[in-house]
Amino acid sequence: MIKMGGETVLLYNLNNEKGRKIRFLLVRMGMRIRVVEKEDYGKPIGLLAGMKDVTLEDENAPVEDFEDEMMILRGFSDKRLDMFLKGMRREGIERVDLKAILTPTNCRWNSWQLYKEIREEHETMNGAK
Repeated sequence: MIKMGGETVLLYNLNNEKGRKIRFLLVRMGMRIRVVEKEDYGKPIGLLAGMKDVTLEDENAPVEDFEDEMMILRGFSDKRLDMFLKGMRREGIERVDLKAILTPTNCRWNSWQLYKEIREEHETMNGAK
């Protein structure tokens, strides 16, 4: 097992068999996992992913509940991201449609803000449901 530092994956609404398989793969790859609970949706995503001193861009941004599965990835090189996604396919794990890489901008958003952004992008790219 290759041990790389700093890779963290935030998992949303994956408390199911698919989530169990994803967590197992992440552990084997030496990555940190954080299962984000609904009560943490209002916190800055960067903070949830282990960054220090991250504050919300907009303290008054709305926070709502959502049921869709979502993954946020922090600290991945292109190679490691590719290894993770190939690992998911190899293990027969269904895709998580809503996923994002943590950026200097979105790390200051709350989970609901990022969820809305990713869902919009996904619907635009794949045709609205």
